[in-house]
Amino acid sequence: MVSSESTAETAYLGAEIAQALAADRPLHSDQTPSQWVKNNLFSSVLNTAITFVSAAFAGAILYFGIRWAINVEWEIVRANLRNFMIGQFPKDELWRPWAGGLTLVAAVGLGSAGMARTSFDDATEKGLPAERPTWTALLNRFWPILAFIFLVLTFTRTIQPTLGVLAGLGLFAAGRLIGWQLPSGIRRFSPHIIGVGLVALSTIVAGSGGLVALLGGLVGALILATAIGDSIDRTSETGTVAALALPLLGGAVVWFVMSTIDSFGYGWKDWGGLYLTLFVTVAGISTGMPLGILLAIGRRSQLPIIKGFCVTFIEFVRGVPLISLLFFSGFMLPLLFPPAATIPDGTTRAMIVITLFSAAYIAEIVRGGLQAVPKGQTEAAQAQGLSAGKIQRLIVMPQALRAVIPAMVGQFISLFKDTSLLAIIGVAEFLQIATIANTQQEFLGKGLQPVTYSFVAVGYWAFAYTMSKESRRLETRLGVGTR
Repeated sequence: MVSSESTAETAYLGAEIAQALAADRPLHSDQTPSQWVKNNLFSSVLNTAITFVSAAFAGAILYFGIRWAINVEWEIVRANLRNFMIGQFPKDELWRPWAGGLTLVAAVGLGSAGMARTSFDDATEKGLPAERPTWTALLNRFWPILAFIFLVLTFTRTIQPTLGVLAGLGLFAAGRLIGWQLPSGIRRFSPHIIGVGLVALSTIVAGSGGLVALLGGLVGALILATAIGDSIDRTSETGTVAALALPLLGGAVVWFVMSTIDSFGYGWKDWGGLYLTLFVTVAGISTGMPLGILLAIGRRSQLPIIKGFCVTFIEFVRGVPLISLLFFSGFMLPLLFPPAATIPDGTTRAMIVITLFSAAYIAEIVRGGLQAVPKGQTEAAQAQGLSAGKIQRLIVMPQALRAVIPAMVGQFISLFKDTSLLAIIGVAEFLQIATIANTQQEFLGKGLQPVTYSFVAVGYWAFAYTMSKESRRLETRLGVGTR
């Protein structure tokens, strides 16, 4: 019986595929490159014709694209490079984005290395295969962004931007080396180190009040929650209340202190270019994701008030185009404030709208992941005596987020590209600078739109493609779709 089934499987799949599956090895793993080319590109007359036509088409595009890039006039990009990067930020305040950016880069290097070391030690302790991150691997992961940075440096007229980039690379490398050597007690806070760097960037550039104070309070609450950890007995009612109240109280204190100081920064009103686009994207992701997770949990709540509020918010936001919400925040919302009230500037209002819009879509993505977790997982955890909070935090949510990684990263990429809609409320983001540059007197009527828009397109592609690569890397490491 077994022999007949094996014969039928071989006849259906083909001998080569059946042998590869039986040996538990990748298909065609024993082929040389020439054999692979022959079997996949020139295996028949039709495939050979398709290969030649495709190669000719790709070669023509590459030839004419390179020829156009060499012969076109790039002076419009060179003359507006500062606008493309940071908008109309005052020249005498340029030290702020540089100082804030270098601080964030150092924090990212430190925090990412700490998280990598923690994962490496956990895998080693459990006997799982683990490789120490190398500089070559990092280069392979982030080469699109590095290539775009190199492209930008080719348009600079002074040495200062190059020195700033080299300083950033040096700080990142130093952060990686130091973060890998941190003791385990400090490495627990590795994700929060990146959050502190983001708060530092926002404070240096925009000041410590408003949204920055809220961000600081959120980071402070997360740090305190991590510090408390499992040291509090959550089985008792007092311990549960303390575990929730202490982080909230700490976050409120940080928010109050930062709001009271409310100084040092320059503000949001003259932000623009790629700097603003990236900041709005990071702010939308970092604040929209936790809010979206809470909305997803709230939508599945058994309490009618909480469930009703979450459902109403999610369905309303998802049912309204983002452009209409931006119009409302930019032109109608200020009319609803009392005459003596302080109205947040347009950039702040737009960031709030984008965060809430992103949170509504993330909530539905996470809800889909929660529904994909088998009910038996929750029942087994309850049988072990785990509390509802621990079941969500340790059992349900990790599986749900793992299942929705592709959709989640797709939403992040969409959010990054949707920042171009800020132009409709007068915010000079990255794409809008390309339009503004073509209206300048010295470039007006010269038909240079393909030049500026090509430069912007390369920038969008570099960051979007990097996010996509990181998504595939994370899926592979977590075995999404394979186990």
